[in-house]
Amino acid sequence: MRFDEVNWAQFLPYDYGNEDAEYKEAFVRQFKLSALSGDQPAIYSMLLQLDGQPLRIELCRILYELITTSTLNLELFGKCCSTLARMLRHEDKLTVDDLTFDWRKLYQLTRSMVFPKVWQDNQLQLRNKIKNIVELACEANRFFPQSAAMEVFQEMLPQIQFNSMDWQLTTIQLITLFVPTAKLPADMPAVSSGPQSTDIRRWLPTIFSLWSFNLRISVFDAYLMNLVTTLIVEQHGQFQLNCEQIQFVFASGLHLLNLPVSRSNIPLPRSVSMALADTTGYYRMLHGGALPLREERAHTFARFIVYTLSNDSASGSLELFEQLVQMIEPFFHPSNNGAWSSMLARLLRYLAKELLSRSRIEAAEGCKVPEAARLERKVRRRFVVSVRALAMLLLFSKDEGSVSLSHSTLKHLAELEPDLIFRPLLDTLYTAIDSVTETHRMLSAMRALAKLATNLSNFAHYPEGAQHIAPLLILTLPGIDVNDSAKAYFALSFISSLCHNGVVLDELPVSGDMPAVRSMSKASADEVDEEEPPEVDMEQIEWLTRASTGQFETWIDQFLRRVFVLMDNLSSGQDTNSDANSSDMRLGSKASQTTELVLLHCGSRYYPMITRLITNFATSITSLSAVDNMCELVSGFARAIPEHALASLLPICCERIREEIENGVGQTSSLSRVTHAHSETTLVWFASMLAALTQAQDGRQLLPYREQIISTVELLVDSCMSRHVYTVGSKILYQILSWPTRTVPVCGRSWSDSMWNDAKFRDNHFRYWGQHPDIADKDFSISWHIPTREEVDFVLELMQRIVEPRIDELAQRISTLTDSHEPSNAENVALHRVLTVLRMGIRGLGNLVPPPSAPIATGNLADELVAGDDASNMPAWYLLDRPVIAGYVFTDPNAAEYGQVVALRKRTGEIAARALGELGGRDTGNVENIKALIQLAESMICHHAIDRDTFSRLRRGWDQGMDAFSLDTRQSIMPRLFAIRRATLTQISRQLHNMRFMPVTQLNRDISTNIAQLCLSAYAEVRNYAVGALENIMALQPHIKPDLVPMFLAELDAGEHSDAEKMMGALRVMDSGPMRRVFLRDWRLFPKLALALCRAQHEDKPQVKKMVRNTAVTQVVQSSAPLRPEPPAPHVKQLIDALSTEDLSAAAELRQKECFDRYEFAASEHTKLMSQLVDILRDAGTTWRFAAIAGYYLDQLISVRLVPEPQLAKTVAEYLTSDLILFRERSALNLSQILGIIRKRSKDSYNDINVVNRCRELPLNGGRAMSGQQPYTELCARALEGDTDAKKAPFLDDPACGWLVWPETAKVYDQPPADDILAYNHIDEVSRPAYDAVREELFADGKWDEIARLFSVEGTRSPEEELFGSARAVMFCQAFSLFGYPLLERAWPAIEKLARENDRVGAQRAASEMVGGLLRGSKHWARASLDAMWERLIPLLDNVFAHVGPDTLQFWQVCLQFAFARRDPRRYLPLIRMLMYSRPFDPHAEAPFAEAVKLELLRVLLSLWDWRIASAIIDSRPRLLDALAHPYKQVRDVTGTIMYMLSSSEFCVSYANATEAIDDLARYGPLGRDFSHWAGTQRTQKLIAEMTQRVSAWEADHIPSNEGTSNYSRGSKTLLVFFYTGFRYGPRRLALEHARQILALLSELQEQHDDEEVWRVASAILQFLSQVLYTTELAELVATQFLSLLASSKWHIVNKTLPLLCTLTFANRFTLSQEIRARILDTISQYLEHDQIEVRQAASVSLTTLVKCASSQVISEINTRFSAKLFKRLPRKRHGRAPPKDPAAYNRLVLTRHAGVLGLSCLVLAFPYTVPDWMPEVLVLLAECIDDPNPIQSTVQRTFSEFRRTHMDAWHEDRKKFSSDQLEILTDMLVSPCYYA
Repeated sequence: MRFDEVNWAQFLPYDYGNEDAEYKEAFVRQFKLSALSGDQPAIYSMLLQLDGQPLRIELCRILYELITTSTLNLELFGKCCSTLARMLRHEDKLTVDDLTFDWRKLYQLTRSMVFPKVWQDNQLQLRNKIKNIVELACEANRFFPQSAAMEVFQEMLPQIQFNSMDWQLTTIQLITLFVPTAKLPADMPAVSSGPQSTDIRRWLPTIFSLWSFNLRISVFDAYLMNLVTTLIVEQHGQFQLNCEQIQFVFASGLHLLNLPVSRSNIPLPRSVSMALADTTGYYRMLHGGALPLREERAHTFARFIVYTLSNDSASGSLELFEQLVQMIEPFFHPSNNGAWSSMLARLLRYLAKELLSRSRIEAAEGCKVPEAARLERKVRRRFVVSVRALAMLLLFSKDEGSVSLSHSTLKHLAELEPDLIFRPLLDTLYTAIDSVTETHRMLSAMRALAKLATNLSNFAHYPEGAQHIAPLLILTLPGIDVNDSAKAYFALSFISSLCHNGVVLDELPVSGDMPAVRSMSKASADEVDEEEPPEVDMEQIEWLTRASTGQFETWIDQFLRRVFVLMDNLSSGQDTNSDANSSDMRLGSKASQTTELVLLHCGSRYYPMITRLITNFATSITSLSAVDNMCELVSGFARAIPEHALASLLPICCERIREEIENGVGQTSSLSRVTHAHSETTLVWFASMLAALTQAQDGRQLLPYREQIISTVELLVDSCMSRHVYTVGSKILYQILSWPTRTVPVCGRSWSDSMWNDAKFRDNHFRYWGQHPDIADKDFSISWHIPTREEVDFVLELMQRIVEPRIDELAQRISTLTDSHEPSNAENVALHRVLTVLRMGIRGLGNLVPPPSAPIATGNLADELVAGDDASNMPAWYLLDRPVIAGYVFTDPNAAEYGQVVALRKRTGEIAARALGELGGRDTGNVENIKALIQLAESMICHHAIDRDTFSRLRRGWDQGMDAFSLDTRQSIMPRLFAIRRATLTQISRQLHNMRFMPVTQLNRDISTNIAQLCLSAYAEVRNYAVGALENIMALQPHIKPDLVPMFLAELDAGEHSDAEKMMGALRVMDSGPMRRVFLRDWRLFPKLALALCRAQHEDKPQVKKMVRNTAVTQVVQSSAPLRPEPPAPHVKQLIDALSTEDLSAAAELRQKECFDRYEFAASEHTKLMSQLVDILRDAGTTWRFAAIAGYYLDQLISVRLVPEPQLAKTVAEYLTSDLILFRERSALNLSQILGIIRKRSKDSYNDINVVNRCRELPLNGGRAMSGQQPYTELCARALEGDTDAKKAPFLDDPACGWLVWPETAKVYDQPPADDILAYNHIDEVSRPAYDAVREELFADGKWDEIARLFSVEGTRSPEEELFGSARAVMFCQAFSLFGYPLLERAWPAIEKLARENDRVGAQRAASEMVGGLLRGSKHWARASLDAMWERLIPLLDNVFAHVGPDTLQFWQVCLQFAFARRDPRRYLPLIRMLMYSRPFDPHAEAPFAEAVKLELLRVLLSLWDWRIASAIIDSRPRLLDALAHPYKQVRDVTGTIMYMLSSSEFCVSYANATEAIDDLARYGPLGRDFSHWAGTQRTQKLIAEMTQRVSAWEADHIPSNEGTSNYSRGSKTLLVFFYTGFRYGPRRLALEHARQILALLSELQEQHDDEEVWRVASAILQFLSQVLYTTELAELVATQFLSLLASSKWHIVNKTLPLLCTLTFANRFTLSQEIRARILDTISQYLEHDQIEVRQAASVSLTTLVKCASSQVISEINTRFSAKLFKRLPRKRHGRAPPKDPAAYNRLVLTRHAGVLGLSCLVLAFPYTVPDWMPEVLVLLAECIDDPNPIQSTVQRTFSEFRRTHMDAWHEDRKKFSSDQLEILTDMLVSPCYYA
């Protein structure tokens, strides 16, 4: 049974009846009624309180259909999505066998939100909806049938066009979301072919083919890897990738790790033009079109690694993972910290977590994974060893986050294989904790112990760990240090974790001597068999464990003494400067909780010692600063050992309190909360201790001290006038009244009383450590405290003697408030004392009787009782329309005691209400009494045994405990302490539920009204208390909220007579959670608040303005227009009817009528509100800030579902010419939306409207329907040449359609008709007034002149920062689209005037926005209108482009991008002709900037239309090659960019359909077709060859110069820009194919230091070539060509090539074959003997990196090879001897020995943090070369210096690998000689 399936009510000590069935029946009925009637607020209420259990499958189907087929309001849409996603998340409850969804419905909904229309919801609403729908799609994917995969590809593949990245990320994300990954249902046969194919192997090569398009683009890698990983996880046991596919993913995963070895540090030039266009901003797409997918790359890669592990090493990922570990191991060391550290640490943690998850799934009962697919233990242990090595390195990282992740990693691994983890870990931790000088190591060790304590102390899981518990407790004891709060906190956490895990701190008997068996407690990790767990000597372990328990007594004594010191020195709430959330407060709380756990789990033999120690500490008064900490400690003592605590401390407390009071202490009147008399220290100390003793004590323990307690409390609350004293006395009163009458679990130990008292358990308790009960076991039970008669009598006596007299006293004192005299200080204190005592007394009596109840409609429970209530962790009883049994003492209303308590509460409430009226209405400074009175009144309504705040606090603690203890929610096994807490939450949640049924009596209304008036108090403290109290009251009794609203709105509408303090109070109430929901849901109130906020400009106080703005923003973000209620669709209604057999049609009709009436009222109020908001905007007296608030409301409330208001439309059109830029911007947005709504409603209203008739779905027949027998790529070129068929073909606007795959059908637009009829020849009748209002304004005389004047005003930005306004362009587009050519006639003079002001930046920007909107808005114009437009526009644009300047060129580029985006190029043939033919590029012209402009505009055409216009541009024969060495830089840069774009644009695949594409790609193998490189067409190959030849020819005439003016320098730059464009901005397939073929030229160019740009770009290209992830075939070709560079005679080239070859090998470790890697290694090794020392050093660094990737066999060969070079020694040079006879031979020998030393040095440096078996001999061999001449000597010294630095942390372990002789030699090398030796 899962943890969340447990019915916790079964553990209650009373019969809860048939509530489950009643709840299910109530839910089904209410949900069915609400859904049938379309009552969306009621549906939201149902989902808010759904526990997810009843009718799970039926509800999932209904919610899915509601989401995808119904129009839901924003609030309900989010709730439906989140609820359904949560229900689908439980994999073991629902599978595809139970439930399937139609993917297309969800896809169409998602697509409509991702690519929104201008008339849809605004961006704030869309952002929330997209987030919700993406979350749902992630969970629903498992329930898409596998047969839908082909349908998904048929929909998605035609949207792919990777020549341009525009919109492509979104497409890949949608593929990731909707390609089904679920297993086939058990009863469904697999289908290998056809449109319903379910064969994953058929379409998986398509995914890898798409992946190859964008290799080394991390965002695509991440999403496609996520898809493949999800597929592997969902298909676990049924499908497995082959070796090639696994290697491919591993290669991509290596690049995702962001390691520095595969990244370039060379700064790139900024001169290259941007080659790609991003048009997502023109379509209101959020986040650049990207979906808010949670993409955790480390998690994805880790899951892939774990779920591709296989028992067959040849087919799994284990060996690849071990190779990966060897490569990345150095990056985990603390000294190697960087940007990559976080990613690596997360990867490590996810690896361990996913391995644990997979192991649990495969070990679970009823696991469906085939036995052969389950991981064998030897494979798992081998994997654990690899991960362990990295986690141990990360243990002492500099980054705290990485350290924490390493602890989590080790914890997960220890749950699987504890012997592999704890044996090496304990050695490390013992050493680290003992360390005095390295504090960070000790702190990390403490944290690790705290994290792994539960695993270490689990005897059944790891028996050897038990013997370490006592030694570790002793060792960590010094960590409880007041001077180091972090260390103390983790030491205490370690202790508390042990106690939670059931460790008993009691000495065990030991018999005899230790068995004579070899100790295995500290065996080194090397002695552990990695494949099989070691044998354990249980006899020895048990003896050692028993012996270690003898240290517990000493430890408990020392622990308590250290806690005393800690508590005595920590700050507390008594300190005036203490922060309640400070580390001291948290540490004190942790210490008291840990002490309580220790006392609960220690043996009874230690009780006398504990009692003596705590009594001595508690009775030794230090200062009041320690009183809170002392009380927490005593309280824990009293809860753990109540008999000893009460017997030793309670009489002392009562006696000392009586003595102090009899001596007159505490009788000085004082209301101060901060200062206190020094004489009160003893009294407060012992009174607080008494309060601590009585906290959480049931009456059975207190009854023996009954008279002492009563008399002491009476003294404290009757005789004392000091606030400190009587407040503590009231607290004692509350606890004594409350706890004896509570129904709560007892005994907070980890073991039941029966087991704790069992002698067998006490004598062998260590065997039970870590064994938690199964709460689903029928024998599991919880003991409860049930109030006895004696306890009840005790409480009633206290009530009669203390509480009841205070009621009369309060009434008397309130009556004196009417007198004219001002109360004295003593009277104020006396009143405050009465209020405090009475409040605590009333709160304490809450368990005696249930709260009064009255029937309440379920629909009124829409407010959340507790913010963020989640059904996954709390029971939902709220739908029961009655109170439930909750363990109250008196339940019979006829009983005398019941009536007595009810009468007491009622009388107190009446007096409190009267006192609020009297005291709150007086203008007095008696703030403390007013606050106390508010608290008393709030308690009367909001506190009845429990309150919201207490419940929320307890539940947060429960959630945090669940996270901290890492409980597996898939099981029902948990620590007993947690089960007790959960049962407690169940009990108090029932009590909280009952409080919802309290009737809204007149008394409650009076109290609420009086508190509401105090919310408007002039005193901030009073306001704060009143607002908090009112918020709690409104949450419990929502019916009172409408009565209070007018009071607060009146304060905002007070005008000039407003009071700032009252406004702040009113705003705080209206922005509170309960009140905010009222305004958002109730259209009787929402307009009033909106108008009040917009008119609240009369108050100038900044704080008030800020609160108004914040309240308005909160409201605006969540507000929306009213939504017409709609009955569900017939198929949805059928699903809803199937929920039950009850016929609710009549009730549903009645409810539907009520909903419709409510909607009609809301729509009417909406119309009025819109009109009033417009009036506010039009009011000249409205300041711009509040006009902006009105504008924001209008943005949210404009809806296509409601008729656009004429007055609003007219105002928005008028404000286009406002003097304020803010108003102009908002008007542009609003007018766009209004015009879009009019267009949408008109198209929906008339089937014969022209704009609809010109659009249709066309069967494409593989593209032949568009271009006949000619290639589609030639269609635009043919149209430009005048081909009639090409010009008549319908427009196909989708730029991706046909590039990869042709869809079956596509949306096309017929050629415009020859007439001059408007596209929108019919306007929706209800929208006609708004249409006419806008038309009248836009066609007014002088309107466009004003628009031109104001829109062309330069802003505050500099000219280079001035931006094209896409929002304004969209508005112009909507206007020209709707009103057609007549509007252009009106606007043309203004447009023309602006466009001809060539020197004014603002004018050019405004003109470009208008022209862009015109071009895009003319989409549906008739032919005559279009011809007239082009007749005007072409000459104007020709003039503009001829005179455009550097500051304004960007505007016209973006203008064309805006106009051309996702439009068929044949729509703009006149403009294309002008750009391509009328203004041809002339490379020899004398005006280079003008020619650059031509190229820039040509680049825009190419970037937008790519493959569809490439042939047309090529046919125009631009003279690009002639500009190869152009003297003007911008011309060269654009030339290189265009040539690359033009060449790459010729690439397209164009499969006839998706099925053909999938089958063809599968024929290429499991990785599909490799699209990563492409040689290009013959024209492209010829172009590249010509460029290369020209550059080579110019090289002969090149004279080096810093000016770079030669043809060689210029041509080289253009050639480099060509390739750089491909690597940095464009598709890389062409650059990858050809750049590798000119490596020699690139290597030469990077040596051109006379021209910085040349060598920088050449170096960047070479770096990129070495970093790119290649496919296997291409990787070997590139490696071979890089190797050929090493044959160069120039050592500089060799020196720079070696690191590139190293990077290439590392980056492509999983794609390069073993043979080519061996060749690279051998080649680099040869260069260790190069004549140039710089080359040898570079080869050494490269070889070191490659050795990290080498196998053990290769390392052995390298060792042998280079050791042999040291066998021949150098002749000794002695002073005065002649030089060697053969200097050349001597130098060759030096070179050979240096090569040998460098090679062995590479081996040592490649393993900086470990000592392999071969390393000692290598170090000895190197040490023998220390006397050789330089550079040998310096290399040896540097090697040993680095060895010492990297092995310093683990030297205590590493030195064990060396013999004594080797250590002696090593010591001589590592220790510097002493001068005095």
